[in-house]
Amino acid sequence: MAAAELTLNDTLQLTDAQGFPKKLELNKEYSFQKDKRRLYRLPPARVFLARNKNGKWDYRGEAIITELTILTLESKTIGKFKIMKIYGDKTRRVLNENQQPVEY
Repeated sequence: MAAAELTLNDTLQLTDAQGFPKKLELNKEYSFQKDKRRLYRLPPARVFLARNKNGKWDYRGEAIITELTILTLESKTIGKFKIMKIYGDKTRRVLNENQQPVEY
C-alpha cells in the first residue's frame, strides 16, 4: 500500500475556478476547492493569498482558514477563508518578483 500524501501549505494559491474571489473584501468568507490532500496554517496564523493566473502567482493579501475538510478518498481539499489584509501595489510587486514557486 502506498503512503498517503499530505501537502503542507503557507499560501492559499487559487485559480478563479478553485475559488479566487472576483472582488476582494476584508472579513468576507469565501469557499475554495483544491486537488490533493492539503493542510494549511490554522488561525490565529495567517496564510498568504495568491491568485494563480496561467501558472503565475499574484500575491494579493493574507487570509485565515476558517474551515478545512480533507476528502481523503477523493484526494481533494475544500474549505473556507476570510481575507484579513489586502496588499497595496508596492507590496504586491515585491512579493510577486521574489516569491514565485521554484520550477523543478
